[in-house]
Amino acid sequence: RLDGGLYNVLEVPTRIATSGYTVALTQDYIDAQLAAATGTPALVGLNLGATEMGLGLPAEATWESDYGYILDAIHAKWPAARCYIMRPWRVGYTAAANTVAGWINTVLATRSAWAFVGPDERVFLENGDNGATYLADGLHPTDAGYHLTGQQWRGVMGI
Repeated sequence: RLDGGLYNVLEVPTRIATSGYTVALTQDYIDAQLAAATGTPALVGLNLGATEMGLGLPAEATWESDYGYILDAIHAKWPAARCYIMRPWRVGYTAAANTVAGWINTVLATRSAWAFVGPDERVFLENGDNGATYLADGLHPTDAGYHLTGQQWRGVMGI
């Protein structure tokens, strides 16, 4: 599933994914998750931020620090991997999604040699119909939405 958390994209035996985690929770557990991970991915995709939109966004500096920690931990484990960060969206939280997209840009600014913006759910899942086509519940994609999400990841990653 591509609905949240962190996951390895290409042929990696261990997949790290925790649906429903916030950036703060992911930061709390990333070291243990990476220690248990096997394989060496060339590409890593992250999709974090939609959960906290529904809970209320934390302080910007805290969120950016936690996401930076996650990225730096991944880079330390797999220094040759390219990391891509999804810009999340959910129905009813477009303002929060726009805020998170700005925070993502800030986090990536100092990591631009190996970390990049990924697909933008505000565009492809929103689809001009407030998510009616590709979301089952305002947050999680339908089968067609997951297929589209995979296409978006492949397009951004060039695979």
